Amino acid sequence: MPRPREFDTKEAIASICDQFWSDGYEATGIADLESATGLARARLYSAFGSKQEMLYEAIDFYLDSRIDVIFRRVDDGGIAGVVNFFRTFAGIVAKQPERAEMGCLVVNSMIEFGRSEPELVARADRYRERVRGAFRSALERDAAEDRLAGDVESLADLAYVMLMGLYVTVKGGAPLEEINRLCGIAIAVVESWRVDPE
Repeated sequence: MPRPREFDTKEAIASICDQFWSDGYEATGIADLESATGLARARLYSAFGSKQEMLYEAIDFYLDSRIDVIFRRVDDGGIAGVVNFFRTFAGIVAKQPERAEMGCLVVNSMIEFGRSEPELVARADRYRERVRGAFRSALERDAAEDRLAGDVESLADLAYVMLMGLYVTVKGGAPLEEINRLCGIAIAVVESWRVDPE
């Protein structure tokens, strides 16, 4: 009896991640995941478990390979790091609108499920702390040099809230002009936190 074809687990979970990210959990069927990965459902279930377990693995992959990588550029970057993040966000929306309209996998999943799934809530908490933590870390650098006008925790929270608003705006299909305007406002707000040395 021939052995089943080996496959790259990381590549498969990346494809599962993109499928859930693009279409959402409920709208994604096992047939969609078969098509995305090139794997039969028996192999999918054997490798990753139930559809819900596949979602959790996809979110873990998303957090490790996308969110953590993006926010490493913000960590310790000062106000400039936060500003550059929002500039990059605007650039992605302009250059890759279809990708941008997918929003954020974690935010999308929380909107879809609410707080009904403890496993998902734990991942959402991890996501929120990573993002807020990056903003906080960046702002702490300027605060330590007396270059920040305000409280680090409050301003990190505000940066996080602005990002969530942008995700919802993009996901809702707002025109590029509006998104650019809102990104510009976010950047101006963050720049207003800067205290120039005398």
